[in-house]
Amino acid sequence: MDNYELFEQLSFDELLKFVETQSLKFSSKELAGLTNRTNDIKSNVKKKEFKERRCKEKEQQELMHKKHVDEVTSMDLPLDFENIFNTDERTYGVHAESVSDGLIICLNNLGYVDIEYISSVTGESYKDVICALKGSIFQNPETWNECFYKGWETADEYLSGNMLSKLRIAKKANKEYMGYFKDNIDAIEKVLPQSIAINDIYITLGSPWVPTDIIEDFIQHLFGNPYRGNVEYRRNHYVTLHDDVTGSWEIKEKNRYPDYDVGTTQTYGTKRMSALHIIEKTLNMRNIAVYDTRKINNKTIRELNKTETLAVVEKQKKLIKAFQDWVWTDDNRKQRLKNIYENKFGCVRQRNFDGSFLSFPNMSSEVKLYPYQKNAVARMIFSANTLLAHDVGAGKTYEMIAAGQELKRMRLSNKNMYVVPNNIVGQWKDIFEKMYPNAKLLCIDPKSFKPNVREEVLNSIINNDYDGIIIAYSCFEQIPISKEFIIEQLENKKSELEQLLNQAGRITAVSSRKKEYIERQLIETVSSFCDSFEKICFDDLGITRLFVDEAHNFKNVFIDTKINGVLGISSTGSKKCKDMMDKVHIVQKQNDGKGVVFATGTPITNSITDVYVMQKYLQSGELALIELQSFDNWIGMFAEKQQNFEIDVDTLRYRIVPRFSKFHNLPELTTLLSSIADFHRVDKSQDIPDFKGYIDEIIPKTKEFEEYLKEISERADMVRGNQVSRKDDNMLKITTDGRKAALDLRLVLPDTQYTQNSKVAYCVKKVSDIYYQNKSNKATQLIFCDISTPKADFNIYDELKENLIFEGIPQDEIAFIHDATTLAKRNQLFKDFNSGKVRILIGSTFKLGIGVNIQKRLVALHHLDVPWRPADITQREGRIIRQGNTNQEIKIFRYITKGSFDAYSWQLLETKQDFISKLLSGSLCERSSTDVENTVLDYAEVKALAIGNPKIKERVETANELSKYFALQKRFTDTKIQMEKELLELPSKIENQRKCLFNCKRDIEDYSRWCKDNPELPNKEYRKKLADSRRMLRESINNQLQNYILETKERNAGKYKCFDIILPANMTKEKRYIWISHFGRYYIELGNTELGILPRIDNFLNSLDRHYEKLSNGLKELVEMQIDLKNELEKNENYQEKIDELKSRLEKIDIELGVDINGRNKA
Repeated sequence: MDNYELFEQLSFDELLKFVETQSLKFSSKELAGLTNRTNDIKSNVKKKEFKERRCKEKEQQELMHKKHVDEVTSMDLPLDFENIFNTDERTYGVHAESVSDGLIICLNNLGYVDIEYISSVTGESYKDVICALKGSIFQNPETWNECFYKGWETADEYLSGNMLSKLRIAKKANKEYMGYFKDNIDAIEKVLPQSIAINDIYITLGSPWVPTDIIEDFIQHLFGNPYRGNVEYRRNHYVTLHDDVTGSWEIKEKNRYPDYDVGTTQTYGTKRMSALHIIEKTLNMRNIAVYDTRKINNKTIRELNKTETLAVVEKQKKLIKAFQDWVWTDDNRKQRLKNIYENKFGCVRQRNFDGSFLSFPNMSSEVKLYPYQKNAVARMIFSANTLLAHDVGAGKTYEMIAAGQELKRMRLSNKNMYVVPNNIVGQWKDIFEKMYPNAKLLCIDPKSFKPNVREEVLNSIINNDYDGIIIAYSCFEQIPISKEFIIEQLENKKSELEQLLNQAGRITAVSSRKKEYIERQLIETVSSFCDSFEKICFDDLGITRLFVDEAHNFKNVFIDTKINGVLGISSTGSKKCKDMMDKVHIVQKQNDGKGVVFATGTPITNSITDVYVMQKYLQSGELALIELQSFDNWIGMFAEKQQNFEIDVDTLRYRIVPRFSKFHNLPELTTLLSSIADFHRVDKSQDIPDFKGYIDEIIPKTKEFEEYLKEISERADMVRGNQVSRKDDNMLKITTDGRKAALDLRLVLPDTQYTQNSKVAYCVKKVSDIYYQNKSNKATQLIFCDISTPKADFNIYDELKENLIFEGIPQDEIAFIHDATTLAKRNQLFKDFNSGKVRILIGSTFKLGIGVNIQKRLVALHHLDVPWRPADITQREGRIIRQGNTNQEIKIFRYITKGSFDAYSWQLLETKQDFISKLLSGSLCERSSTDVENTVLDYAEVKALAIGNPKIKERVETANELSKYFALQKRFTDTKIQMEKELLELPSKIENQRKCLFNCKRDIEDYSRWCKDNPELPNKEYRKKLADSRRMLRESINNQLQNYILETKERNAGKYKCFDIILPANMTKEKRYIWISHFGRYYIELGNTELGILPRIDNFLNSLDRHYEKLSNGLKELVEMQIDLKNELEKNENYQEKIDELKSRLEKIDIELGVDINGRNKA
């Protein structure tokens, strides 16, 4: 081995020794080797030193981090720490015997969990409060700010919302704070919602949550890469774009495939519209249509090419099916999409609101709220924004007033404004003063808000501390919005789009045009404002809570969408709704995103898309978090566009228009909506008359009617076979004619003779009987009929009136709502009706069903025809099933012509009303459904009804039974969630109870020992000495109590026997009490006299055995409850098997009938 090779193997010390011992000279190669080795050794030393230094630094950082974690998670407080609530008036005279009671008092007085407050009113340390409430409260890692007593929330609040998101946050915080949030992780994992099955997720071309690269992969799957193998070209040129702000999709280079490509121009497209153009239109839910152009008189005219359009529509259906078949085939893609869906929409847990703790200390004792009303108030207190979707007549006015007053008392709101219809400002004032007689109110109606006093009224709002500001719709609309807010809104939209422009793959042509449009709007807006712009604006009023009554009046908002031609989607909106939307956003902006309550008995009337409007008002921030803020994204997630026949307002003319008649992923929609919606169906109560269910009057089927049904059946055959123009006849016209015939055959066959077997005759008989039975008390009746209203020709209204007069009812006691053509006339008619001067009122849903208070004497309501929408039933029956009706029991009649569409139409409406109820209450299980307004019968239904197919009855019964089991399953799930919540809370309750029991046992032993060591002696000297010492002690305690009113800290007042006597903080003179403390701590309430102080203490101490027994029984009950809850949860019994059986049976019936329960017609 030469020296060079030797150098490579020596350490630095060995190398030095070798050099010193060698006298010979080194060669140049050996010198180079020596130098290199020296440098290597130096480099290794430096690396080692660096590594050691980094290790030490890491160790130091870990030590510092551990020290920091120990500091922030330690529950020890400095000796000089002051509880801020010890000097807060909200704790004066407030005390709780237990920590659990302290939590209830805290929620009642503050509206949130505050450890300091609970400590102040219980006298327990912060640590003991937290330990005692473990499982009932959780510390939120996002809001605790590294303070052990901050950021606590009730279990109901923390264990609701997006649980996967909360789990990720908890795990990250738990890692950072070394296990501090482990309880959070355990609790979340126990309540994580069940994973959604892949087959239950509706996905289509246009689902906004699908990544753009998957759309591009689908295109490549169908048609291949036009430049085979050139991946880089595809990456740079062939991209699909989607932006969440506008919801628009764009496929770049749609003409990338040649005109002769079979796949794009024949298999999945046409020569007139290629497959990629169809895909882009489908992604954007735009109408698919092919137009021809021709010139007439030098003008270019576009005409719809029906043949080409039909061909393109078929290609669109083929593409959608191909996508849905392909998208789940790859396991990696399947798992990726499932994860995306679940993270955004699938792991949301609803929150239940319990208002039982609310005591309403300032409310009149004459007013009592029902439990459902208290729960609604709790939701309004704890939720950022609320949709109060309680039935008509449920007492929403009381709920909103109570919520506003509680929010003000809890200092969660400073200025409450109630926006109400013009005609009920006085009614609101009366109810407010009934509930809160001492309330300071400002009522603003058109008379008090004239231009000359408007500024004075607005200044009064700003400068005065009103308990409530009640303002009429028209006055509210007259309050201007500041130019600063309008400009800021536009600037924010512009900024949002500019941020989008900077993100590769997300900017589409639509978003670019949108930005340019907003920039033009900004310039126009700034230049349009003049110097004389009004001084006081809505922004200046400082409204912290905005309550809007009858909020369905504000649904006509502008919807920014690319989707064209869909009925019910407003491209302009109304001025008053735009004004309301702006003012809602002002209140939310000024109050951290919260502060608005919308109340309506009919939040969904025309379509499920009504939900989006309500969410846009109340849930816009939450929609943005899951990228559903744009209507197009929302629709892409929940709706499917179809074409249907629609009826014009006059009910005579028909047209074919597209609409969203099919909706999907509904459990996710209802869960999302549940965070704002509070739903309640009216049930029996002392203020609402008893309603025992519908009374169905069945009208026999006449021979003439039976013949007409055959004609209906033949017409349906012709429509189905395309033997008649859809403009001349269609299923909507057939459905409407069938309804008219069921009401009165003369409406479709004018030459038909009057018969006693008619709805008019049966209704007249019932109305007359009730009229004469209630002649003395002047009870009133309503008759609803929408189809045939008063006119010159034959109509049901005049027919009813003539026959009622024939029965002896005076003409002046019968009225048509249509005759009250002015507001003054309407008010007078309603006054006469409530007084009994008018006894029978006939009207339509539109004119009589909304915002009318005529319930005072109403004893019967008659549905002469079947309304079109579920909301119509709600509004009709809301006139009679209402607080303020003086009758104890009421009747509602439905008139049903045997063999007609009536019974089935009623069942359809009930099913849809049940669907709306489930959607609003968060209990919807069905994943898909038709729209709520779709009550047009399809071919299969018409045929089955016309020939009397018994399968229709079987289908109705099966659907009703399925609905019942869905409700039972929802109840089971809710009960299970409640049991899991209770089980989470029990360990800390049991531990606390054991601690109290252990301390009580030790106190009993010490007290017994003290009594033995200090026996009472029979001699007089001892008795006198004892009496003197007791007198001195009680005088001392009494004097200290008198001088210890509303003190901020507890104080030791002396010792009695083996117990310390503790004077409490924040005690009032009206309620004197003390704590006695040894191992345990006990509350003793004292009377107003000095003499009773020691006897009360003696009585308690002598009954410590009974207190121990009570604690022991309490522990036993808690342990038994824990065992029972575990056993119940392990059973895991549910109704799913029965639901699956009924669904299968229903599907089989639908196949036999040719009806699709979701899509309606399969035939």
